[in-house]
Amino acid sequence: MDELDSIMKNIGNIQFSYDSFKQAYDTDPGVKKLVKNFDKDKITLASGDAGDDLPAGEPDTDNTVGAMAQRATDLG
Repeated sequence: MDELDSIMKNIGNIQFSYDSFKQAYDTDPGVKKLVKNFDKDKITLASGDAGDDLPAGEPDTDNTVGAMAQRATDLG
């Protein structure tokens, strides 16, 4: 749990305690599907195709990332 909390803090997202994670697990079927087991010390993710039916993001067809990189490196 401490490692998850640290990761979430580093990427600027909400932090999890055991109680807040348990609440998310109990109320969100998506979280429940991705987690095989958890306790106060660790989370075991479900293996296999548990996340395969999660919605995928749309492909970057307009090359937004490439355009942003070009602007960032344009010195002129």
